[in-house]
Amino acid sequence: MSTISGPSDAASDGVAQEAAGAGPVPGPQAPQGTAAQADGSRVRPQRHASIERFVAGPAPPPSVAAEAARAAAAMSDWTGGGSLPYRLVRIEEALPFEDVEACWKGRRDEWRDEVVGAAGSAVDLAGLLAELLCSLTAAAVSYLWRSRGQYDKLYGELYDLASGRRSDPVAATLRRLVAAVETAALPPADARERQLKVVQLPPAEAAEGAAVQVYFSDEERWYRGTVTAVNENKTFTVLFEDGDEDASVPLCDLYQELLEDGKPLELGLGDPGPDLAEGDRATALHLRRAWCAARVAAVRAGPLEGTTELLIKYEGWAAKWDEWVPRDSGRLRLYRPDELTLSALPDEVLLLLLSQLACSLSLRRASAVCRSWRARLRRGQRDADQLFESAWLNLPVVDPLDGRVCLGVAGALARAPAGERLRLSAGTKLRPHDSQLVCARAVHLVADAGAALCDGTLHLHGGEGEGEGGLVEGLAISHFRDEAVVVHTGTWTLRGCSIASSRKSRAVTAVTVRPGAALRLESCSVRNALSAAMLHDGAELRAVECVFDNTRTGVISRGGHLELERCRVEAPCDVVLKLNPRTTGHATANRVKCSLFGGWQRPVGFRRHSNVGLPAAEEAAEAEEGAEAEMAAEAAAAASPAA
Repeated sequence: MSTISGPSDAASDGVAQEAAGAGPVPGPQAPQGTAAQADGSRVRPQRHASIERFVAGPAPPPSVAAEAARAAAAMSDWTGGGSLPYRLVRIEEALPFEDVEACWKGRRDEWRDEVVGAAGSAVDLAGLLAELLCSLTAAAVSYLWRSRGQYDKLYGELYDLASGRRSDPVAATLRRLVAAVETAALPPADARERQLKVVQLPPAEAAEGAAVQVYFSDEERWYRGTVTAVNENKTFTVLFEDGDEDASVPLCDLYQELLEDGKPLELGLGDPGPDLAEGDRATALHLRRAWCAARVAAVRAGPLEGTTELLIKYEGWAAKWDEWVPRDSGRLRLYRPDELTLSALPDEVLLLLLSQLACSLSLRRASAVCRSWRARLRRGQRDADQLFESAWLNLPVVDPLDGRVCLGVAGALARAPAGERLRLSAGTKLRPHDSQLVCARAVHLVADAGAALCDGTLHLHGGEGEGEGGLVEGLAISHFRDEAVVVHTGTWTLRGCSIASSRKSRAVTAVTVRPGAALRLESCSVRNALSAAMLHDGAELRAVECVFDNTRTGVISRGGHLELERCRVEAPCDVVLKLNPRTTGHATANRVKCSLFGGWQRPVGFRRHSNVGLPAAEEAAEAEEGAEAEMAAEAAAAASPAA
C-alpha cells in the first residue's frame, strides 16, 4: 500500500473525464422542435409548464447509458449495502477525474486492485480510503464537505486506523467512516425520489408500452403515463392518465415506480458474498427494490481481478430484466425454500389473492408485476373474466397521500377498454373544459348518488363485437345549448338517468342517435327540451318507462326503427311523435296528454295500440287500426298450413 500523505491543496489541472471514472451520465440535449429555456428546462404544452433537467450534453452510446443508468439507480439511495471493497470502488467510480489530482489517473487501476486484495484487512482498507481522500482537489473538498474541518476530522480518523493508533477489530469504525464518505461523495437521492419511491427508467426498458412516472416541477407532482412511441431523436411520446400527451420527453425524465423498499445486505469484513454457481437458485434484489426468486444463468470474472459477477434471471420475469450482479454487492443471498414468492404461489391461492383486488385498475397493475400474474389476468379466460366482472374502477382516482386526482373521469373514459366497469363517486360534478365528455368504447358507467355532468355533452362510441354494449346508469345530465347525449356508434343503454336543460327556455334535442347506432332508454326522464330524442335514418331507439316533461315533441325521426313502450308524456307537449315515412316500429301502452301524431301522418310500417290519453279522434282511429290488425292476424293464421 502507498504511503499516506496529507491532503493536497492544489487546484485541478483539468484532466479530461473518462467513462471509467465518470460521474453522472450526460443526458440527451433538448430535441429540435421543443421549447428549451436558457436554464435547460423544457416548456410543456397546455398546463405542464416545465420539467427540470438533471444534466445536459450529448447522449452517450446505448450500452454505456444502460450501465450508467443502472449504476445511478443503484447508488441513489442504496448506501450501506455490499462488502467494504465494493463500497470503496463505488465511491471512487462516482468521483469525476476533474475532482482528483492529475497523478490519480495513473494510480487508479492499481488502487482498485489493492482494494479488492485487502478485503479482509480493515487497516489496509482504511489506508486506501485515506489515500483516495488525499487525491481530492481543494475545490472538490470544499464542494463535498460543508467545512474543511469536517474533512480533516474524517481524514484524521482514517489515518489513526491505518497507522494502528486506533484498534478496530470488527471494522465498526471503518464502516461508519465509509458511510460518511458515501454520504458526501455519492449522488444523494433526488427530492423527487424522496417524494415518490421511483428509480430512473433504464434505457433497455424504455420501449413502447412501458409504464412510467414523469415529474412536473411547475405543479410539484408526479403523473403516471405510458410510453406510446419511441421517437427518432431519442425522445419518447408519453400518454398520461389524465388524457394529456407529450411527444418529446427525454429519457432522463422517465422514471418507474418501486415494487418494494428492499435494501442490499451489509456483508462482513472479508465476506465475498454467497457461494453461487451456474444453475443455482438464489434470491436477488431487483433494481426496483424487490427481493425476487432468481436463478444464476452464468458466472464471469468481474472488471477487477478477484471479483465475480453473476447473470441473474428473475423467475416469472421476462428476459429483458436479466442483469449481471456483482457477487459482493449485497444484492444476492442464498435461496430459502420457505420464502414466499409470487411465482411460487399455487394457482388456487393466487386466484384467491387476486380476487381481493376490487379495483379493475389494481388488477391491471398486478398483471404488470410478473409473468405468472399476467398469464392469470389475461382477458378471455374464465377465471380472469370473473375477476374483472366483479371489480370496479372508482372515479376519480385520488392519491391517498396528498388528496390530488391521479386519474380523472375524462381520461378514464377516453382510455378505458371495452367492458370496463367504472363507477362515479357520490357527489362528483363533471365540468369538462370543452363541455365534451367522450366514451371511446362501450363501457359500463354507473353513477352514485349526486354524480352529475354539468352543462356538457356525453358522446358515446362503441365498436362492433364489444359484448352487450355500453351502459350509463344513474347519471344526471344538464345541458344548455347542445345535446345532452349523442350516440355515435355501437349499442348503448341509458338506465335511470335524468336529463334536463339549464336554460330558462327549452333547449335543443336532448338525445341524438346517429346512423348505425342503437340506444335503449330505461326509466329515464327528459325535461325542458324541444324534443326528447332525435332518431336518424338507420338508427334504433327503444324507450321503456320513460318520462318526457315540458318537451315540445317527444321523438323526431328521419327514418330508423322506434319502439315507445309504457312511457309518460307530460304537458305541455304539442305532439308526441314526428316520424319520417320510412320509420318502423310501434308505440304501445303509453300515457300521453296530447296528440300522438298531430298533423303528421303515421308511417305505414309503424303501429300503435293501447295508448291512453289520446284525443277522441285518435283514440277511435287507434281502436279501428287495432281491430283491423286482429282480423288480419286471424286471417293469416287460418291460411297457414298448420291451421
